[in-house]
Amino acid sequence: MPTMPKENPMQEMGRENLVQEESVAYNLEEKLEPLVKELWAIQSMSKKARAEQTAGCAALPLIWLDKMPEINGERGIEKVRAERNVLLLRDRVSPFIEQFQHPIGRCAKFYKLTAYNNCNFWCEYCYLYLTFRTQPISTHFINYEKMFDEIKKFDRSPIPESLKILNLGELGDPLAVDYITRFAKQIISFMPDHAPGTRLLFLTKSDCVDDILEVNHGGQSVISFSINTDAVFQQLEHRTPSPDLRLAAAAKVQKAGYEVRLRIDPVIFYSTWEKDYTELVDRIFQFVRPTRITIGEYRPSNGLASHISTRFPESALLKINKSLVKEGGKLRYHENLRIKMFGTIIEEIKKYGSTIDIALCKEHSQIWKALGLNMKGLKCNCVD
Repeated sequence: MPTMPKENPMQEMGRENLVQEESVAYNLEEKLEPLVKELWAIQSMSKKARAEQTAGCAALPLIWLDKMPEINGERGIEKVRAERNVLLLRDRVSPFIEQFQHPIGRCAKFYKLTAYNNCNFWCEYCYLYLTFRTQPISTHFINYEKMFDEIKKFDRSPIPESLKILNLGELGDPLAVDYITRFAKQIISFMPDHAPGTRLLFLTKSDCVDDILEVNHGGQSVISFSINTDAVFQQLEHRTPSPDLRLAAAAKVQKAGYEVRLRIDPVIFYSTWEKDYTELVDRIFQFVRPTRITIGEYRPSNGLASHISTRFPESALLKINKSLVKEGGKLRYHENLRIKMFGTIIEEIKKYGSTIDIALCKEHSQIWKALGLNMKGLKCNCVD
């Protein structure tokens, strides 16, 4: 493993300590708010009755719109509330299934299934602020018939088996508001009879899993939880369930026969990172034994900082961004620091046996090699 440089700006920032006590009360206050306060729907949608039924079951007001809502001009928390306190129901015109290709070639070409755009959680580092900068309202597409037809065609297509898994978590959290949409159990139960050769991947920070525990999933759905330290959760992952609640949910779905994967992502550097991430790994194995753990660092796009600042103007991430280095269209920690952080987590995972696949998210091959990881037969979160 390369040695750390003696003078590293990341170490200096760690002394300031990313995590500050005043942020804790801020986070707890937010958690008193429901994720969704009202449902919106577009008048021209094809499934009006489905929208009305969703609102009725959720006991939420339904507001009909003539056109897509415009960008909200507020700043700070009011901007986040305007964008993520509602859920828009509408038809999807674009394909539900598309192949994801990372712009700098550091990712497998997996397939995504877009049931949701955006997310009702308030994670400060979320790349979706940039992705949906022109349409920032959280959205659920409810023309399921079109989606299911595409899934059946996908299942019959000559795609390699390793890629026949549909990622529902690339453009939104597929379980965050499932208590409202009740969508997960519909698509999970659809697969065994209609698409037996395809699997689903739910990538989530939610603990909203009770609805899917008794579903006939046929072993075709993977539930992958994004997990982080208590410190990162308290300051940066607003309105999400705690790490322990996510791990308890992971234990539930594993007991129900689902494959469970975990992502420790984004790894954040701060003064007690080494102790906290080591303890996080130990806590993981107190709850669940995942088949695969994928690790990724905080790696914002160059344009994300401005979107963070409009919503969280005092975010610690804005200070971090100034110290990151530009690499491949992203801002990243220094390569040596990434190796040190990833290596610490990997060594702790290895204490629990050699049967768990360990992978990196969107990292170049030199980092994999430095950590002794094998990229052949890639086994990261989004592929089978």
